[in-house]
Amino acid sequence: METSTAKIWRVVDLLKWSKEYLAAKGVESPQIEAEWMLRHVLNCSRMDIYLNHERPLRADELAAFKTLLINRAKGIPVQYVLGYTEFMGHTFTVSPAVLIPRPETELLVEKVLDLLKQIQSPEISVLDVGTGSGCIAISIAIGCERCRVSALDVSPAALRVSKENAENNGVTDRINFLEMDILTHSPENKSFDMIVSNPPYVAGDYWNNLSDLVRKNEPQLALYPGEDELIFYRRLANLAKTHLVENGCLITEIGGTYQQAGVCRVFTDKGLRIVETIKDYSGQGRIVIAGN
Repeated sequence: METSTAKIWRVVDLLKWSKEYLAAKGVESPQIEAEWMLRHVLNCSRMDIYLNHERPLRADELAAFKTLLINRAKGIPVQYVLGYTEFMGHTFTVSPAVLIPRPETELLVEKVLDLLKQIQSPEISVLDVGTGSGCIAISIAIGCERCRVSALDVSPAALRVSKENAENNGVTDRINFLEMDILTHSPENKSFDMIVSNPPYVAGDYWNNLSDLVRKNEPQLALYPGEDELIFYRRLANLAKTHLVENGCLITEIGGTYQQAGVCRVFTDKGLRIVETIKDYSGQGRIVIAGN
């Protein structure tokens, strides 16, 4: 990519070149990602890009874009390259210390917010197990002002990111972040109206066949549960029995339809009842809701 003053790069030229460059590097959505990085550099909307496609870039803008483009071409996810992503209409800082929030997890949050509307209490207590970036806990706190959320994670680095996100989104007063290994410890509070979680669940062949983009960049701690792919669901079932109020609710993301029967069996074996299972946008079983 020529960045000297000898060549003038217009928006339209840069998008065309960078799309082809990223495609050649194996990026699945080169047009979308090139636009996203350019919008970041120019601090503008997608519409602005196309309304000003003849606009030449300044040398500093071109240099900043080139840096982003090179990092993305190295196989770093664009969200880590930029340092943020969007989730539930809100902006979240992300780093290699936390998973990149997925659209499938928005389905979980949307369902949680629907269920919270049915609770009549003036204050609602929610436990978020494995909070990571805090996207679930923070989106719940934003969407339901009656909620007080306890957000747990074993990773200090992840908690630093989640606390930053809570501050940036203005909900630090309603979320209590705790460093805790949920497999060996339990929260002191034993009266949660709801437990939510997107736990590590990628195991077996699914782990072995995971794309390099995910495997080499996102934290294994948040993805891989170990040889027992249901270990976190067993723990969640135990927490539901000991920490949910009467008629409380456990809602969790799962790895897909292949995991659904196993997760449901773990829950029912603990005396929980399956309330609902929900499919994601591709038709895969993605969410299990259980009650005590």
